[in-house]
Amino acid sequence: MRILFSLEELSQQKIYKDVNSLPRDLDSVYRLDLSEQKLTKIPEIVSKLNNLQELNLSQNNLSNLNGFENISNLQVLNIGMNNFKIFPIEITKFKSLKSLSIWWNEIKTFPADFFTQNTQIEELDMTSMFEFDFKSNLNKIHSFKNLKRLNLGNNQIPYLTIQFDKLENLEVFSYIRQDSINLKDLCIKLSNCKKLKTIHLSVNNIKFLPEEILFLASLEELNLFQNKIKVLPADILKMKNLKEITLIDNPVDANRIKEIESKMPWTKIIY
Repeated sequence: MRILFSLEELSQQKIYKDVNSLPRDLDSVYRLDLSEQKLTKIPEIVSKLNNLQELNLSQNNLSNLNGFENISNLQVLNIGMNNFKIFPIEITKFKSLKSLSIWWNEIKTFPADFFTQNTQIEELDMTSMFEFDFKSNLNKIHSFKNLKRLNLGNNQIPYLTIQFDKLENLEVFSYIRQDSINLKDLCIKLSNCKKLKTIHLSVNNIKFLPEEILFLASLEELNLFQNKIKVLPADILKMKNLKEITLIDNPVDANRIKEIESKMPWTKIIY
């Protein structure tokens, strides 16, 4: 019987970086990294890796996944920065898929089968999806009941239609480089995610933290890299679970930050 590792266990397995370095026993291959190899098609031998659970195809010249839908144990797939214009329907055949990175492709939408067939998704990276129809698709993201990490960075999303109240397992949310961001409204929406631990809000022209930030009671890490924040609100002292705040490349008032810092020994403030 084939063993499916947890994502943490999988990360400890040996990773092969070249098809020419694969062992004779192909069934012993669980992880394969073929990134940055100028591939225009996936090497045929990949379809013979019956126990493959992680495949990195990022930064190549691929436009399809034809013929590889039978890798039934695949849990982690990275096809970021390729030439995909249509969502590869083969992905909907990967019933064990937990982590999907599709960043920097010209995919415009998700097929309905993605939401109904890939129900095990825990991590989804959609950074720099400049052609994507977020308005029509984000209101279906809650179909992934196990979703823990969601990266929407570097996309202009005027209507954040996610039903956060149905993302009960969300732990990490990344929402960087937005032309306009209503942080008060975002905090209210994210307050429905009771397991939320990390928010990345870099490069968003944020000038201050609204009092609604206190609604994020479970928050442990707040990344505000390269914004326009000078001071932190005094009420942030009430956030007892907060372990780290990043304020690098903000015009901080160092003296006032140090004053807050002295009262938050449980929190590391980086500035």
